[in-house]
Amino acid sequence: MSTDPLIPLMINLDGQSRINQVVLVDEEVTTDFEALCTLLYEQFQPKIPEFYFESGERSITKLYVDWCTEGNPGYPRSTQIDDTNLRAVLRLIAARKGVDVVRVWLNEVE
Repeated sequence: MSTDPLIPLMINLDGQSRINQVVLVDEEVTTDFEALCTLLYEQFQPKIPEFYFESGERSITKLYVDWCTEGNPGYPRSTQIDDTNLRAVLRLIAARKGVDVVRVWLNEVE
């Protein structure tokens, strides 16, 4: 495994419009779920279409990693990321050096 603490993440927002963004996450700095959500949102927000904000500002409330399972039929297809597994998931993404995708879930604004 590389000693570089920067981990590239392919971020995906699916919905009425599909948006993909690649961001670098510092494993040493991003130690809690809320901080990761804030970091991703700051980098991702300019690409989100305006209609997502008609009811107000949004935020990321859930993260999932969709694992590239090609050649690994027993591997899980998706894992929800939270405070209990954040560092482990980031390390696994870095070690796999594959094309795993992190899906973001925006909060509902009422």
